[in-house]
Amino acid sequence: MHLPEDDVDYIASRFVEARRAAIALDAFPRALPDTLADAYRVQERAIVLSGRAIAGWKVAGIRPDLREHLGANRLAGPIMAGNVHYLPAGGTARAQVFTGGFAALEAEFVAVFGRDLLPVDGTFTVETIVGALSGLHAGSEIASSPLATLNDLGPTAVVSDHGNNAGAIVGPKIDGWHGADLSSLTSRMLINGNVAGEGSAANVMGGPLAALQFLAEHLLARGRHLRTGDVVLTGMTTGIHQVVSGDRGRIEFSGAAACDIEVVAATPVGL
Repeated sequence: MHLPEDDVDYIASRFVEARRAAIALDAFPRALPDTLADAYRVQERAIVLSGRAIAGWKVAGIRPDLREHLGANRLAGPIMAGNVHYLPAGGTARAQVFTGGFAALEAEFVAVFGRDLLPVDGTFTVETIVGALSGLHAGSEIASSPLATLNDLGPTAVVSDHGNNAGAIVGPKIDGWHGADLSSLTSRMLINGNVAGEGSAANVMGGPLAALQFLAEHLLARGRHLRTGDVVLTGMTTGIHQVVSGDRGRIEFSGAAACDIEVVAATPVGL
């Protein structure tokens, strides 16, 4: 059933207001969208209501058992301007998360675009995508929502609230990433000094470039495109590691690039 426009506005406004005030929500506002199309209507409305520019996008896989029903393998969400932490030489980032809501860190390979990515004859080739990139970086998603049960409710809930994104960490550039064996591009996440998960770019379905191709095609259908300077979180490589304010994370990539993450409570204003 098509989600009424009033519900689209209400859901979007409740999430935007909760993010601005840095308060938790007890339940999903009104009816959960049945389709990804309706969920993206909510997402687009939230982008407008936020009044903020988009600094990039996150891509995440959809659980295999839900893909046929939803008609997609992946989903996307915006990374809002002001929520990107650049650590080209490593260092420490302060990750703001919503107290009482959902919060997690995810080690991801982050693509940074050196120029606009536009289709050639209506399509995006691997060569076109690679040619638009300035590099692939070590990084992490700061996944957080005012609603603690957002992930449990499934992809349409996640899409509705900014894709469950609260920011991105863009660490050192990965040397020799293009053409490398995906399994050789390794990653590790530590939480409070303990290894929480290990993986590689091979854990991203089809690899980071497949995630970028999905995103390019998805945005084209929404009348959008990837722009110069955009950052893209290409998908988790070590799992979803839930955190709370006061926790400390560390990401390590390919045995060299590393960044530390201090998890802090989100403060009012800002998305």
